[in-house]
Amino acid sequence: PPPPSAFPGPRKPVVGGNWKCNPESMADLDGLIANINACDTSKCDLYVCPSPLHVAYCCDKIRNGALITPQNCNFKGCGAFTGEMAVEQMKAMGITQVLIGHSERRGEFGIFPMDNNDTLAIKLKYI
Repeated sequence: PPPPSAFPGPRKPVVGGNWKCNPESMADLDGLIANINACDTSKCDLYVCPSPLHVAYCCDKIRNGALITPQNCNFKGCGAFTGEMAVEQMKAMGITQVLIGHSERRGEFGIFPMDNNDTLAIKLKYI
């Protein structure tokens, strides 16, 4: 299904939680998920961005309308792209959104060719 704000009407506030490279242990996920499920999402669109290793685990555990949102995607699709996630893979999991344009990829890690304004524009067209 499309994200809630894709429907006609006044726009709801957007709340996003990027878990970055956390938590360290899978054992900590259920507590985070319980906290998300306890949130009232009736007045906002809630996007939860688990680390790539945790996306599949979280997908069927959020029950309050919050949307699991991967933290990145490539713009080449499936193939021999080590460590990348393709939009097609996300769609096959029922995921309809993705977070791109991270500050730490541009700052802490330096601007990689795959994270400059031109490639972000390509990603936007691709997704």
